[in-house]
Amino acid sequence: MTSEIKNTSASSVRTCQNCKNEFIIEPDDFAFYEKIQVPPPTFCSHCRYQRRLSWRNTWHLFKKTDARTGEKIFSLFPEESPIKIYEKEYWNGDGWDPMDYGRVYDFKRPFFEQFRDLFHTVPLPAHSVTNLVNCEYCTNANDLKGCYLVRASTRSEDSIYLIWDHESKHCLDSHMTNRCELSYGNLNTMRCYKTFFSVDCEDCQSVILSKDCVGCSDCFGCFGLRNKSYYIWNEPHTKESYAEVLASFDIGSAKSLDALTRRAYAHWKKYPHKFMHGRQNLGVSGDYISMSKNAKQCFRVRGTEDSKFCQNFLDGPSKDCYDYSNWGENVELVYETLIAGMGVYNVRFCWNNFPNVKNLEYCIFCPGSSDCFGCIGLKKKQYCIFNTQYSKDEFEKLRERIIAQMHEIPYVDKKGRIYTYGEFFPSELSPFPYESTEAYEFFPLDEHEAKDKGFVWYPTTRQTYPITLKSDSIPDHIKEVSDKVVQEVLECAHRGECKEECIGAFRVVSEEVAFCKQMNIALPRLCPNCRHYSRLALRNSPRFFVRKCQCAGIASENGIYKNFVSHSHGDGHCQIEFETSYGPERKEIIYCEQCYQAEVA
Repeated sequence: MTSEIKNTSASSVRTCQNCKNEFIIEPDDFAFYEKIQVPPPTFCSHCRYQRRLSWRNTWHLFKKTDARTGEKIFSLFPEESPIKIYEKEYWNGDGWDPMDYGRVYDFKRPFFEQFRDLFHTVPLPAHSVTNLVNCEYCTNANDLKGCYLVRASTRSEDSIYLIWDHESKHCLDSHMTNRCELSYGNLNTMRCYKTFFSVDCEDCQSVILSKDCVGCSDCFGCFGLRNKSYYIWNEPHTKESYAEVLASFDIGSAKSLDALTRRAYAHWKKYPHKFMHGRQNLGVSGDYISMSKNAKQCFRVRGTEDSKFCQNFLDGPSKDCYDYSNWGENVELVYETLIAGMGVYNVRFCWNNFPNVKNLEYCIFCPGSSDCFGCIGLKKKQYCIFNTQYSKDEFEKLRERIIAQMHEIPYVDKKGRIYTYGEFFPSELSPFPYESTEAYEFFPLDEHEAKDKGFVWYPTTRQTYPITLKSDSIPDHIKEVSDKVVQEVLECAHRGECKEECIGAFRVVSEEVAFCKQMNIALPRLCPNCRHYSRLALRNSPRFFVRKCQCAGIASENGIYKNFVSHSHGDGHCQIEFETSYGPERKEIIYCEQCYQAEVA
């Protein structure tokens, strides 16, 4: 192994070879790298995350030619991508053998150059899915039933337009949801029932346009309530008066819903927000963390322990992981890996490997495999390198030789960045254009900026449909909408003029119309892409800042919020500092844990 792998008792300041900023490697970090026998990173954590996400198409669907049949099928990969695909069922079957693409490693060429050649040769499945039943246009998902356009989700049922969901039923148009039912238009809600257009709520029922409410029912436009019922704009009502006011609001009208939404967003900013989203944690930092212990600088993880720089774990347990993004569920010792879950052990520098994999390095779509290096498409194989079979002894010796050669003859990308053993796949080898990746959501770049940073960018074929119903011609009230609207092509209100990947036109499905009529919810005026981006605007990003609590004693720092109770620091300004994803430019009032809990208790 490289001489850089050693136990270090002190922090080390390094310069990121990508952004040129300094970053710190802590003693605990060195201990992890030594434990799994990898060299320390040469990219900072921010650039490592962006690099991984440039390999992740979360929710876009394209039509691409099946390499076997020549037919156009829906796929994660655009037609313009150099990747070859097979229809998922055929790819999973015995009609082809990925070992037929095996090759002998060439010690005169860089590893990633050879891997690129293999990557462009071995067919991949059109979708990254497992165990889907009666699901149309779903991808990056497992164990779904009766879903339509549900992406990056697990165990969802009878739902439409969900992204990042876990075990919800009969839900629509939501993002980052968990075990919800009969809900619509939500962001980051858990165990909610009949909850609409709400954010950061848990265990709520019949709650509308509310944020940070827990255990509440029949609340409208509220913030920060606990176990309350019949509240409107944080003011109590009787059951009868609540029903009267709610009827007068009438969210079945698009105009009324739009006005109420803008009022709710302004109302939420009048109250202190906790510096991070998290519950039942111990010793964690980051955001959107639950039931975790010693999870540092993580983002949207659940059931995670002794891990750092990890993101998007739908469920645990996940233990001893660094720089690992997307999925989880019984994983351990994972490093610089994207999309892996359902039984993963000791996996590094990999993409799309599940379930039950272990001891994989630089592998792609190798379900049930172990002890493989630089392989693509293998199923339940062991001791393979570049899709070629070896004995255990041959494999171990050849692996060591390749690792040494990766340091001696590194891959250098077009921007001059050096890739040796220990780096994730170069962004310039990604099968996706940057605009279609999850990196674009968190780190938006235009074409010039993306190319300048070495990301892939190319135009993709987009289907256009003649609009039959203009946005301003859609009936204002859901009661006035005919069931025949499913035959129309609706114009998106953004008309393709926004920066939210607007598709300009969209359809609604019968289940969606029926749900909106049943719940008295106005029919959407935006296409699914624009609706998704409108929810992303309500979600924090995985960038963390050191800030000071904005509780100034008897009121918030800006004077907008008046404290209800006395705090431990008295009338003086709270001195507690914390790491938060609320940037200093944000308008929300941000309190530390103690000051926040004092106000919501």
